[in-house]
Amino acid sequence: MTIESVPGFPLFAAVPPDDGGLGTEQGFRRAMGAFPSPVAIVTALDGDGLPRGMTCSAVCSVSMAPPSLLICVNQHSGSLQAIRGSGGFMVNLLREDRHALAELFASPSGDKFAALRWRLDGELGLPLLEDDAAAYVECAVEADIPAGTHAILIGLVRSSGRIGHPGRPLVYYDRTYGRWVA
Repeated sequence: MTIESVPGFPLFAAVPPDDGGLGTEQGFRRAMGAFPSPVAIVTALDGDGLPRGMTCSAVCSVSMAPPSLLICVNQHSGSLQAIRGSGGFMVNLLREDRHALAELFASPSGDKFAALRWRLDGELGLPLLEDDAAAYVECAVEADIPAGTHAILIGLVRSSGRIGHPGRPLVYYDRTYGRWVA
């Protein structure tokens, strides 16, 4: 498999050689840039029942028995408060052509859901981006672990599946969006 860039987002950017700062934030950022990750929009409902969401590339399966995964969320994110308040989160794994949506949900924009088609779904009734996701995983929060500037949230899977859209997942590599090519 190879990775191919998404139009408008070059895949390979010039990365200066590591200056030896392996223990620094900059060195760590460079190292992690060499690791492709999935791009997801994590959604929940806030205390007023309004949808909240954020772009997240820190998504990882934890266990198959019981099915669980983890996400990492900035402690200052409004979405973190919504997740904690609702007791769960929906991971919408984006399709390869949804890089503009990933940018929108990474921004401080107000109503990110205004121009989207979405619906409440799953056991917990959380926002599913049915036109934009290749797959989804709905989780109930099992653990909330502080870790530096972020919280590691471990969720027990309540519902999951693939959505019938053709295409492959959106990935993030070396600070830009790309797609898998078989």
